[in-house]
Amino acid sequence: MRLSLQNRIFIVIGIITVLTLLIMWTVVRPKYEASVIAERLTSVQQLQIYAIENLDRSISSWSDVTRFMAWQVTDRPREGEIILRMMMTLHPEIIQIKIQSPKLSDELTSQNISYPAVNVQVRDDAWVPSKIDTALQIAWLNDTVPNHQFFVMRTRFQMQSIPFILTVVWDAKQLNTILANLPLGENFSASVHSASTVILHNHTSFHPIETHISAERMSFMQSVRQGEQTWRVLSSSFQTVQLWMIVAIPETAILKPVNDLLLYTTSLVISLAVIILFVGWVLSRQISRPIAHLVKDVQQLSNLDFSQTIHIPTMKDLRGMGETIELMRQVLERYQRLNVEKIILEEWKNKLFMTHNDDMIGITDGTGIFIFQNDKLEEFCSLLLPTRSFRTKSDILTHPSIVRTKETIHTDEADASNIHFIQSELKVQGGSNAVNYYRVNDLSIIRGGVNLGSLLIFHDLTNERLIDKMKTEMINVVVHELRNPVGSIMGFAQILLTDPNVSKEEQREFHQYMLDSSKNLSTLINRFLDVSRLESHGIKYAKVLTDIVKITKTVVELQKPQLLNKSLTVELEIALDIPEVFVSPDLFREAVSNLLSNAIKYGDQNRTINISLVLSDQNIIFSITDHGYGIPPEAQQKLFSKFYRVHNAKASKEIGTGLGLAYVKEIAQFHHGTISLESNADIGCKFTITFPAETQERDTDKDDGTPA
Repeated sequence: MRLSLQNRIFIVIGIITVLTLLIMWTVVRPKYEASVIAERLTSVQQLQIYAIENLDRSISSWSDVTRFMAWQVTDRPREGEIILRMMMTLHPEIIQIKIQSPKLSDELTSQNISYPAVNVQVRDDAWVPSKIDTALQIAWLNDTVPNHQFFVMRTRFQMQSIPFILTVVWDAKQLNTILANLPLGENFSASVHSASTVILHNHTSFHPIETHISAERMSFMQSVRQGEQTWRVLSSSFQTVQLWMIVAIPETAILKPVNDLLLYTTSLVISLAVIILFVGWVLSRQISRPIAHLVKDVQQLSNLDFSQTIHIPTMKDLRGMGETIELMRQVLERYQRLNVEKIILEEWKNKLFMTHNDDMIGITDGTGIFIFQNDKLEEFCSLLLPTRSFRTKSDILTHPSIVRTKETIHTDEADASNIHFIQSELKVQGGSNAVNYYRVNDLSIIRGGVNLGSLLIFHDLTNERLIDKMKTEMINVVVHELRNPVGSIMGFAQILLTDPNVSKEEQREFHQYMLDSSKNLSTLINRFLDVSRLESHGIKYAKVLTDIVKITKTVVELQKPQLLNKSLTVELEIALDIPEVFVSPDLFREAVSNLLSNAIKYGDQNRTINISLVLSDQNIIFSITDHGYGIPPEAQQKLFSKFYRVHNAKASKEIGTGLGLAYVKEIAQFHHGTISLESNADIGCKFTITFPAETQERDTDKDDGTPA
């Protein structure tokens, strides 16, 4: 059906809009998204580094004060109390200073009067070593006393061979303020970790303890999934103490500018498309209306009616066309008055008597008796009935060797004559089971109810049908035999390229799988070349004693990338008494691979596919249950037909040609077996192949090796 100008404009604009959106979402969005993520994470990392530098600066300063205090007390032990009060005056953020010895019962304590008296108890596992001084230990406490945060430092020194411990308690409020004031928005998570516990956390929905890893790998940047949300996590270590800061930001917050921009762009593109469609509709209507009038007038001319004047369009570009057609009408009208119809019919009669036309042509009188047959038609009739000639066209069209199909009938009127046109296709069964196909056009002229005669034209369609058959075979081989090996190679190659955690042993194993798939691919290409020779020579598949259990397991291994992609598992239930049987290894592998590929495609994620291989009554029974979408009853009878696909909303999303199951059916029949289907809501689809467990080669198989 030819489309109008308006429809063409709508289709073109629709295609451009869809392509624009596809490019934007599949090409522009990933690049922009990656750029935004990299930029945002770089900013967050810089803020994190800046915060750690500020914290390290404070901790380093406090560490220097603590070590200086210990040196002063050691140098001037008699002025210890004065030194402590002086240091507390110089550093008002000190809450408490305490000097004690495990060998002496007395202790020296100095308390800052600006803070209430506190008794800070530090657990042994809360102490972390300083990176500045190995004798210095640090504890950052956040939950010892309500509404107070403490930063405790202790160092050991000796006076007159007596060990002492200097403990300084600092107000950690300014450290917490640095973390709380990171300009990262409302939903970020900031926390400080030691090697064994979380010290500080701003109490968002992110759980930092779930991302905690070993100290050797504490500095990292990664993506973490918690619940329904994905977080971008950055971790950096302190330079002064063995602590680490973890900052986590929801990926939705990072990608919000991307999503907003894409939503705006999509709305803009759709709005522009609607505006362009409306403008195009208006413009095309201004053009199509005068063209429609011209077409209507020209149709009157095609019916040999030259009496009606052509409507001249007002548009400048179409006015010249209308005037030209009007001149043609006037000329034809003059010729019609000169009995031009008789001249045209005489010219047709002379052309129809060409005897060397490639088509078969015959002319009959009003009773259907041939008054003319060209050489091609006479040759055709002599092949159908060598003993006598055909007198009428019904002798040909009703011959027992001819089957008439696809018949189309319509009638046209031209002046006082009716032209009765019949077009149909003929299937002609010749000798040696040869079949030829023809398209016959039967044109009869009727005037005043009297049949004046008929024109028959037979066009040979045999070569076109053979070409269609060859195309079908080519599609079958290319799509359904080459796709699975290529998919396996691509799957393993993708794992090797994208997964940095693949071990060398796994790499060697994946390379072996890819090599095996490449060999299978080479075999399939050779088979494709063999199919092209079927027309003249035929091709045979040899049945050899084969370990079908090994083939089944190998097919499952080769499909692992597709299984992992949809989070699927395969459960194999293989009986121990399965013998080696005579089958074609290539065809059996193709049958298992096609059924497993369909089981992977036509179902949701997180399923279990059951594969069973048992021996029963000297028959091998192979079945596969996919627990997938299932097939409605009305479609099950047609499922094994070529090119048939189930009209299902979910199944239609998967790419396929509808040849796979037809191919598996032919493979089963090649092995003197059958294939059946059981489908319901509980199991999805269960396909079962049953064929004889032949441990000795049949004599008939030596001669019957035509591939399914």
